[in-house]
Amino acid sequence: MSGLPRLTGPQADALAGRFLEHCRGAGVLDAGVPEVSWGEFHAFRARLAASFEVPTTTLTPLAARVLYGLAAARRPAAVATLGCFAGNLMAWVSGPGFGPEPRYPGRRSLGLDVAAGPVALAEGNLRRAGFAPGAGAVVGDAFEAAEHSAGERWDLLLIDIDVPGSRKSGYARLLERWLPHLAPGALVIAHDVCHPVFAWDLRDYTAFAKDRGAIATTTLPVDDCGFEVSRWPG
Repeated sequence: MSGLPRLTGPQADALAGRFLEHCRGAGVLDAGVPEVSWGEFHAFRARLAASFEVPTTTLTPLAARVLYGLAAARRPAAVATLGCFAGNLMAWVSGPGFGPEPRYPGRRSLGLDVAAGPVALAEGNLRRAGFAPGAGAVVGDAFEAAEHSAGERWDLLLIDIDVPGSRKSGYARLLERWLPHLAPGALVIAHDVCHPVFAWDLRDYTAFAKDRGAIATTTLPVDDCGFEVSRWPG
């Protein structure tokens, strides 16, 4: 999508709204979910722009809008981001409902990464942005789902790991580990499903999600990386 003309802010808002409407039609989001408040999105975006340090990212402005919109529709009380790096993707799915007071609007937002450097960067970003300790990043193995859940039931799971040597091939195995800890009606968002580099790694992911009980799943080609969004019963 790098060859396409740059979208204006209102155009990106409108296109993100179209993707979210597609999610309603696909059954990933409830049909009665209200439209996203793009004014609230832009206020939150300004807060992140003023406080976040992100050395590199493939996340486009349109993709950030879609992540925010999915979370705004689901309003998750508990979010887990597997592969949080600088906390960038994690912030967008933890932000809807973020008011002027420093807080996380849900109960818990957990970011996991195996490296201490990215976790420290994510923690610094979250604190500067005003997220209270309910949202935090820790060093940990994302495959240890039971250890990190500790009785928590996750309303939204975002998968974005990149393992040296195996890259994105662990997505299905990660999903299987976290399934027992998902809340009813949970959303699972998998990043990079459209990227040609990872086509082989993720070739069976959608079928695997359906086989493991997803009642709806859809691919969102929001940019070169894209998302697969799946919904579980409840």
